[in-house]
Amino acid sequence: MLKRVMTIIGAAALAVTGSMMVASPASAAYGCTGNLVGSWAVPLKDMLDGSTYYRSDVKVYYDASTGWNCAALVKRPGHARYGDKTPLFIEMYNERWAEDNYRNNYDQDQGAFKYYAGPIKVYGKNMCLSFNASHGDHEAHPGQPYSYNGRLLKTGVACG
Repeated sequence: MLKRVMTIIGAAALAVTGSMMVASPASAAYGCTGNLVGSWAVPLKDMLDGSTYYRSDVKVYYDASTGWNCAALVKRPGHARYGDKTPLFIEMYNERWAEDNYRNNYDQDQGAFKYYAGPIKVYGKNMCLSFNASHGDHEAHPGQPYSYNGRLLKTGVACG
């Protein structure tokens, strides 16, 4: 009897998973849809010895069906402070943001996050993108200003 119940539960789980896979877009991670365009590591500097280390990545996605780009600054699982609230900042803009300042051309997210900052979205069809990301490798405390010891600026990303 137990074996039969487990078989029915397993079949139901497979049916739910299978229907979810059919309905999902090419990618749906961190609140973004579309295909992963690239992933860039954010370098952090050790305050004591000046060495470089990495604990987060900027993930950029493009949804060809809508023309929108989406990005998130994602902490790497298994590293120190993963799951702790640390200061994260990410901003993304397309090549037209300075000339016409429409809300579709710039987006940003900043705060103390356990796993990732974002998603942020800008329109990107037939345009290049740029992003700026910062990661503070210390626990964030309410009411205290954020400081960042990791920064990454990339321009001319996902041109197309």
